[in-house]
Amino acid sequence: MHRAVVPSASTALGSSQRIFASHGRKVCFQGTRRPVAPWRASSSPNPSGPDDEPPKTPPNALEATIRRKQRELEAAIRELGMEALDERLQSATQVPATPPYRLSRLIAEHVPQGRAVLVFEVARPNPETTSAELAELAKAYVTLGGASALAVRTDSESTPSGLRDLFTVQQAVPRVPVLARDWLIHPLQVCEIKEAGAAGALGIINQGVVFYAINVGVGLSVAIPGFANRIAHGLLGELPFGSISLVGVRSLEEASAARRSGADALLIKAELLQSHGTDVQALGNALQYAVTLDD
Repeated sequence: MHRAVVPSASTALGSSQRIFASHGRKVCFQGTRRPVAPWRASSSPNPSGPDDEPPKTPPNALEATIRRKQRELEAAIRELGMEALDERLQSATQVPATPPYRLSRLIAEHVPQGRAVLVFEVARPNPETTSAELAELAKAYVTLGGASALAVRTDSESTPSGLRDLFTVQQAVPRVPVLARDWLIHPLQVCEIKEAGAAGALGIINQGVVFYAINVGVGLSVAIPGFANRIAHGLLGELPFGSISLVGVRSLEEASAARRSGADALLIKAELLQSHGTDVQALGNALQYAVTLDD
């Protein structure tokens, strides 16, 4: 189970100028510029630390994933150039998401009513699935499964067309917040998912980059990576006042336990969704039963 904290909708930047440090490099935002088309499928560059020295110990799965993302981003930044990178970052802050903070606002509306927000993870069940077919699946999650929001996997290991998947799903279900679920290690990635219509981001990995400020600036809801299932119960009762908890679950039992522990929103992982086959409505009913708290 995965616990995350989403900044509240009332959070705002205290300065009109936003500066982000990335491993000793400062990117300053000045002037104005419109964002590129939301279906742009370019990778996000990342001028992070050197990757030419072998690690002293074999990397674990997360380290290997981060290194892969770094290589993808470093290759893209060489093609994009630093001037264009600065322009892309500025575009995001000059043209905020509309409406801003959709997920945070949705959760804030549900919590006083004692209702949990169900965020269904949208992932291609097989490599042959197209973006259009994924959009149809997303619509079923909303209309039949009872999803309050969606989280689309956009990492290259999950899909060859991550940003296109995100854009297509967002267009198919415009009434619900659609998040991007990826390994985000550079603010430009946040700009790209915003341009694709995302209402938020899951999978932030902070490596010296101030994601919090850029996401407040562009009006997205950000979920910060949290903790494992076994310690989520103790943490949820200790969150700062005004925080919003988002817990990832892979079973109905985990969903029920997370809700009893006080989770405001549940990320229904793709493993749970795919384990119930094509009967989305039956799964939705089972989830609603699992997360309903007895008076």
